[in-house]
Amino acid sequence: MRAAPLLLLPSLALGCRQVPPAPEELDELCGYLFAHFDDEHPEALQEGLTNLDTWLLGHLEETLEGYSVTSLSEETIDALDDRARNPDDMIGAAVGTESVHTPYALGVPQVVDDQEELFPDSHDHYERTYLTDADCFVEQRCEDAAVQNYIEDTYPIIGSVITHNHGQYRWIETEKGTAWIQRTWFDVPAELEVDWISIQDQYYLNLLLPQEGGTLTLQSMWIEAYWDGLPVSENMAQNLLISQMQNIYTQMDEYIAAHGARVEPEGCATAGDRGAWGLLALLGLPLLRRRRG
Repeated sequence: MRAAPLLLLPSLALGCRQVPPAPEELDELCGYLFAHFDDEHPEALQEGLTNLDTWLLGHLEETLEGYSVTSLSEETIDALDDRARNPDDMIGAAVGTESVHTPYALGVPQVVDDQEELFPDSHDHYERTYLTDADCFVEQRCEDAAVQNYIEDTYPIIGSVITHNHGQYRWIETEKGTAWIQRTWFDVPAELEVDWISIQDQYYLNLLLPQEGGTLTLQSMWIEAYWDGLPVSENMAQNLLISQMQNIYTQMDEYIAAHGARVEPEGCATAGDRGAWGLLALLGLPLLRRRRG
């Protein structure tokens, strides 16, 4: 009963700010969470992650083999930067998994560890430039982090692929603990060795939701690709995306087994809104796997 007055704080603090209602189905949730990733205040992400947690707990088996997602709007991708983008031929898929490791143990290596070692079957070369203080993010003194990536891969049939992408990461407080979210997108179309296929854009959303005894993960990926000038078939594109995403956390678990799991710092709160807004809210979360010969 003594805590009851604190429950009034969220409504008083939010004032007139309106939080867009989060959808309840996976397709719309993926687009919603991607769109609201860099909102100044975390309430929309918190509501979206809560709904996603509920959805995954009831439908995880449906996502293990891949799930079609289409809800990434032109408005959302146009807001990323000044580059002209075309959502009309975009194809998307999502994959859910679960892990015995925490979001912190799964997420931090994807930010600061050697990506060639982390995903040994994926990259010939991976060069990362930090646009923010990575240590501040890892120590959870900062809510978010940003990077620029230069990646060289080699794939069967199509050969060399070079991509430049922008990545963002963010901690979000939820009722179950600290969630980790990531989104990336191409800065420019991929550079391919062949001229009969082109990959114009790729967007990626990666969510780690804390659970008792581990983590629920949800990855979504959207791609705009063309084969001899025509859009790649939906079935082909989704199969490639799903195969890649299914492999991500298999490799993560193998990496943690070999290197040990990072432990979340105790008593840390990120700067800015995370400490205040997170507390208030809680009172009222590369194109295809290359095959080596």
